[in-house]
Amino acid sequence: MSSMRGGEAVVKLLRDVGVEVIFGLCGDTSLPFYDALASSDHGIRHVLTRDERSASFMADAYARLSGKVGVCEGPSGGGATYILPGVAEADASSVPLVCLTSDIDQHDAGRGTLTELDQTALFTPITRSTIRPRSARELVTAIGAAFRDATTGPLGAAHVVLPYDVQLDEVAA
Repeated sequence: MSSMRGGEAVVKLLRDVGVEVIFGLCGDTSLPFYDALASSDHGIRHVLTRDERSASFMADAYARLSGKVGVCEGPSGGGATYILPGVAEADASSVPLVCLTSDIDQHDAGRGTLTELDQTALFTPITRSTIRPRSARELVTAIGAAFRDATTGPLGAAHVVLPYDVQLDEVAA
């Protein structure tokens, strides 16, 4: 049976739910996701932004103008804090948006690792949901739930945290 890494699985799952464009800025904790984004033929266009605020506001504008879910991505630490304003605006305005943020390796949590931040606590007040898969096997459920949460009931923003080790974890293709 063939397998893929979690970063590749995220790209495949985004394609499978119809994502055509992602707005974001690469950081050290999002390299596996960006490797997958750059190396596979998936049909998703990446718009590289100057900062994470721009990514979230661009995803918000894209959703408002296209009628599709806007998707933004940012790295851990400062990137997660910078992406907040556009995510909060989308949620408050009932705009469907899915925000992906990468994070440090789960084994490094609590060790004072550079860019360590409790993203669940940060995003919970401003999103319909914030989901943190603990393995690549949980990515299907996490990405699906985020898109459901953003597009059903009151529309708004949903957030998925992608720990570095989950992006590297192997999962069935």
